[in-house]
Amino acid sequence: MQLPHPLTRLANCCWLPRHVAKSRLYLRGELPFSYRIAFGSRVGVDGYFFRHFGLKKTTMLAAIRSQPEDAGVAQWFLQQPGVTPARIAEWNRFAPLLGTSGNPGYVTRRIVTLFLYPKALNQPVESIFAAIAQDENLPAASGESHLA
Repeated sequence: MQLPHPLTRLANCCWLPRHVAKSRLYLRGELPFSYRIAFGSRVGVDGYFFRHFGLKKTTMLAAIRSQPEDAGVAQWFLQQPGVTPARIAEWNRFAPLLGTSGNPGYVTRRIVTLFLYPKALNQPVESIFAAIAQDENLPAASGESHLA
């Protein structure tokens, strides 16, 4: 299973393509257990993403289910009331800091790395995005854009 890097963008929004890919696997019953236990969690990146944009997991899943292509999901996402270019830019600055010292998710990252990102224990990481990248053997940073 290869998921997009957390920094990869859809509709110019990081995390969105990764969440869409995880959701598609979830809807088909193919999301591995270790990913299912954190999927949509209030204390994980998904939860911060939903709160930031005023979205609900069920609404997001329904949109992804109804849109077979990522471009359709991007169009739906951009039409949501809590989604504006300014909010996207704010998210793109905030999300990579999740789990870093002094930012939301710090304690969560310290705890869940042991269980959800065991490969990230090889070298210290400072953020949730870095833990994901290391655990999945992804580049440390990825500026690639997907349907930006």
